[in-house]
Amino acid sequence: MKPFLRLASVLMIAASASLVAACDNKAPEQTETTAAPAEGASAAATGAFDVNGVALSTASLGDFPYLRLPEGYKPQNSETQDFADFPFWTGSRFEMVEGRIHQVRITNDSDKTFSRLELLRNMEHALKDAGAVRIFDGQIPSEAAHALPEAVQLAALDGLGDIYNDPSQTWVIRQADRTVWVHLHVGSASGSLAVAEVKALVPTAGLLPASELARKIAADGRVAVPVEFALDKADILDASRPQIDAVAQLLKDDAALRLSVEGHTDNTGAPARNRPLSEERARAVVAALTQQGIDAQRLEAKGFGADKPVADNASDEGRARNRRVELVRLS
Repeated sequence: MKPFLRLASVLMIAASASLVAACDNKAPEQTETTAAPAEGASAAATGAFDVNGVALSTASLGDFPYLRLPEGYKPQNSETQDFADFPFWTGSRFEMVEGRIHQVRITNDSDKTFSRLELLRNMEHALKDAGAVRIFDGQIPSEAAHALPEAVQLAALDGLGDIYNDPSQTWVIRQADRTVWVHLHVGSASGSLAVAEVKALVPTAGLLPASELARKIAADGRVAVPVEFALDKADILDASRPQIDAVAQLLKDDAALRLSVEGHTDNTGAPARNRPLSEERARAVVAALTQQGIDAQRLEAKGFGADKPVADNASDEGRARNRRVELVRLS
């Protein structure tokens, strides 16, 4: 088991009697945000949660996983994965967040009595000092919790805790170079914590000009294009717009060319989400091309999820290659 890494001075927690006693007598301060739903409110009532609307924090976070347990509490089970996914409840749905994931089940030292309120208030205090925004505080609907795929529930067991019977919280820390999601569950005898770090995307693939696209399609009948999307969405990032322009130019240069635009994912996440997401992304590329005057009859959109990998999903490099959009020549 891995101990919690020491947090920078902004998150140093003193689990002192004065802090806990003060917290026992009043509700925690409300965390301010102009874009996220009110705490405990359903996002469906206020509009879907948009992580990009969370105010930026400039706090020094220190080393991942950023949060230190207060005195008298310790990790019972702890696991850190360099790349995985975890379900975070936003108030209306579970967001499968991909990135570096840390999960831990929290218990008390042998000479310490477990206090739900003490642990909860200390963790809330640390999160607020880090500039975290609480986007949910309450009971996750039973039907939503039980609808999580069994594989997801098992993989997230230590981090989720007993969300089926107890309330939980979801927090977000958004900084210029990363977004940190935190799930916090504190029961009557133990707690659970999950931290996900999503680094800002830096596109690594170079632009393929129309001439190179034409060469590869002539030679192989297909070509993978470096189109990047927002996390778990079909929104094409601005950095990929020049590549869309190059594909449009390819089609303008060869008026007889018809293409199948095919989306693919790696094997991270649930298949039930991967396949529709890959098709949504393929459709987004088709829509972007038709906006440039390309006849929609010349294009098809297909999504295959993780069914057609071109590399080993066991490595970051392999997963990156499998997350792709391919252009396939239609006869």
